[in-house]
Amino acid sequence: MEPENPSVVADISGFYNQVANNIHSMTKTFSIKTLGCKLNQYESSLIAGQFLDNGWISKPFGEPVDVVIINTCTVTNKSDKKCRNYIRQSSKFLKSGKIIVTGCLAERDGESLKKIPGVFAVTGNSGKHKIYDLISGFLNDRENSDAVLKDKHSIIRKKAEYPVPFYRTRGLIKIQDGCDGECSYCIVPKVRGIPVSRDYDEILNHAKMLVAEGTPELILTGITIGKFNSSNRSLADLINDICRIEGKFRIRISSIEPKHATNEFLDAVSSEKVCSHLHLPLQSGSDRILRLMKRPYAKDEFIKLVHDIKVRDDKLAIGTDLIIGFPGETNEDFEESLKMIQECEFSYVHQFTFSPRSGTPAADMIFSDSKEISERSLKMKEVASQAGLKYRERFVGLELPSIIEKNKKSELFTAVSDNYIKIIISDNIDEEFLGKIINIRLDTAGTDKNTGSVIL
Repeated sequence: MEPENPSVVADISGFYNQVANNIHSMTKTFSIKTLGCKLNQYESSLIAGQFLDNGWISKPFGEPVDVVIINTCTVTNKSDKKCRNYIRQSSKFLKSGKIIVTGCLAERDGESLKKIPGVFAVTGNSGKHKIYDLISGFLNDRENSDAVLKDKHSIIRKKAEYPVPFYRTRGLIKIQDGCDGECSYCIVPKVRGIPVSRDYDEILNHAKMLVAEGTPELILTGITIGKFNSSNRSLADLINDICRIEGKFRIRISSIEPKHATNEFLDAVSSEKVCSHLHLPLQSGSDRILRLMKRPYAKDEFIKLVHDIKVRDDKLAIGTDLIIGFPGETNEDFEESLKMIQECEFSYVHQFTFSPRSGTPAADMIFSDSKEISERSLKMKEVASQAGLKYRERFVGLELPSIIEKNKKSELFTAVSDNYIKIIISDNIDEEFLGKIINIRLDTAGTDKNTGSVIL
């Protein structure tokens, strides 16, 4: 089943007629800008891998290149604006080529993206894996690439490709795509389609390949990973089987809907190989607003789930999403969300201002006052900051198994603990520790930064 808004592909023959002579006989370069979710990051890794395997050179976004690919997000109006800005920026640093736009905004509003100067190709999510084929086809054989262009049914989720981490020490593994939820504010089901799970053995082979490559952390990702079902095997079965792979690595679960966090799932994530971290999107602490949102649970059910998790492991970090200013939200409703932050002791909160998405029921509701929403946003940010600090302070002086990384801009060594505390390392350490799991003692916890020391 295709999404309501099918992929829109602009005529890119002009693009390749223009640049083929310039780039066919020399080293070709590309860059990718990825916006949005971890699934987009995974799919960008697939695209990048195809280019790299065929001799292209990857450049950071912003450097002169032959081809720029923008992998877009459309979850909010702010996402749309950021994507359009990056598309316009791209034309300023192209060598002689043009811009290819893909992703969820391309799926939802491809026609308008085609009109942005410099854009010659727009393709939705189902066409992502064909981007390299289109390029090589137009450079080498126009007729073959036309056939590729028309093939809309060989979608990325069915290809047995195992991308290694692209500029990352943590490897993303896509296990499913799509959502059949009915949340009144969400456009995702229309741009991602119905749930489809990846082949079970293919996922295991991907995980084994990443472990063999020395990847220290495997992140299981998708749109609604709790919907995973391949050959009658569940997400819990998959986690258990990945845990059986030999090697020093850990598994992180990207995000799971509260209704999908079953006892079977909680048993699986209790393994020592699974990070002590779950992301459970709440969206609102008010039962009235949850009903308007068409979320499939009540506040008390969410509280019980958090309680059950903490009984199993009281050190486990629980993060969440909260929407501010959903149509009809009163001060009392908002206060209920603040109380939930404190009661559930969230380690972090991703807060979003309500953004109407055309084609969703919530887009036709009466919006809240913008000034009031701004005031609520500031208040929630402060409450969430204090809740996160309170959680991190519990671990000061303790040793936390962490992956060592390096900030490209500051050149500082950093670490990400298994319970998702981001730490700046105070010591001077050798580059050999990059991408390794070692113990870091958390020395200080703050609202702006946390510091720690290497324990060998």
